[in-house]
Amino acid sequence: MSDQHTAYSPAALTERGKDLLISVSGIRGTIPAGLDPVNTAAFAQALASVSGRRVVIGEDARPTGPALKQILTGTLLACGKEVIDVGLAPTPTVKAAVALHADAGVMISASHNPLQWNGFKLMQKGGFFFDAAMNAKWLAALEANAKTGAGPAVPYKKLGTLSQRDAIDDHIKAVLKQLPLLEKIRAKKYRVVVDGVAGAGREALPRLLEALGCRVVRLYCDPAPDFPRPPEPTPKALKEFGKLVQSKKAAVGFALDPDADRLVCGGPRTGAINEEYSLPLAFYGLMAGNKQEKVRKRASVVLNLSTATLLDSVAAQFGVPVYRSAVGEANVVAEMRKRKSIFGGAGNGGVIHPDVPSFGRDTLIGAALILQAMAERDLKSVEELLGEIPPLYMQKTKFDFEREHLQAIFGRFRDGFESGVRVDERDGLHLSFPDGDWLHVRASNTEPILRVIAQAGSPRALKERIARAQALL
Repeated sequence: MSDQHTAYSPAALTERGKDLLISVSGIRGTIPAGLDPVNTAAFAQALASVSGRRVVIGEDARPTGPALKQILTGTLLACGKEVIDVGLAPTPTVKAAVALHADAGVMISASHNPLQWNGFKLMQKGGFFFDAAMNAKWLAALEANAKTGAGPAVPYKKLGTLSQRDAIDDHIKAVLKQLPLLEKIRAKKYRVVVDGVAGAGREALPRLLEALGCRVVRLYCDPAPDFPRPPEPTPKALKEFGKLVQSKKAAVGFALDPDADRLVCGGPRTGAINEEYSLPLAFYGLMAGNKQEKVRKRASVVLNLSTATLLDSVAAQFGVPVYRSAVGEANVVAEMRKRKSIFGGAGNGGVIHPDVPSFGRDTLIGAALILQAMAERDLKSVEELLGEIPPLYMQKTKFDFEREHLQAIFGRFRDGFESGVRVDERDGLHLSFPDGDWLHVRASNTEPILRVIAQAGSPRALKERIARAQALL
């Protein structure tokens, strides 16, 4: 059974380091608990120890971002690195910049966590997030630097260089290349609402949509001292977004999280649409204009264990099998690369297209694919596609817990359900029931909580599954 969190020894970090969350999803902490200047410089020195010469740095709109970026940048320059600053940019844009121009990268973001949090998403050559092997290598460098009291510093004549780049423009061009029906999308001149949560995607997504000929209605796309709504794009957080999509009679709306790697749609009748629908909607767009020979050649999709089975049903329409991986973008991408998959993602609105240089959860390609699906079928709104996707009965809950009790909790869940349950222990505990229902219990990679996610065949069955899970907790 995997526990993807890594505990650092006090030798490597200051005492505040014990408050950090470090996992396959990156480094997260509150300010100054964990992300103090000493620890931040140590992280950068360890990155310098395991990366090539050229490093991309980007950030979301958190007010702590500039200070952290200054520490990272200065440390990397002192280690002789060529730093490319792409400024305010979505996580997938930074990943694409690394893939196109560099050897490593850092995205300064805590994704959907509240404003007092920040963090670092570390990237290796190719724009891929650090996997378990790279995390271990980076950790070893962190420990070694702490023991010697020195990192890979260089003489003053060999200090690194700093440059700036508009990585958003590169990213948009890469997305447009993946759209065989580009001109048909432009001809539709769709009205689209964008909720940028005043974050990293507030400029990038509107720029892409304008390049697609869309008439963009902006919500929360201006700078702000705080998030104008809760940062995680949940139904409760997206009420204003949903109302605006309805009042403007937009063909579709797209809402983002602060670092713009999660995409949630909205429709003119329903308002905000459950995030789990983003993947099947985008998959229809991937199939639009594609020849069946290409599908047969790379015929598989990879999702994580916490993702609903909606895409399974849609992929089956095209004869494409679906496989599962542990939660975490690095895990999904690793499985996609292994299987040479045509598509992948996470049910939280993370669309992954392997032919875009970001090769990770990417809101820009996700939005473009959904518009392509609509254009191919001459649809007036995204809701016309929803009728082809099964109904969803799913609940995502989270609980505070003590980590030392985690194995005992898993034990109660193993023993707490009827016989015939299939158990998958690749990531926490995933239980598949004979009737097709499933339940996933795991420690979060990004917050100090326990996640319990369930999908069932009916509202009543879902209620019963969740009630049983709560009783076991």
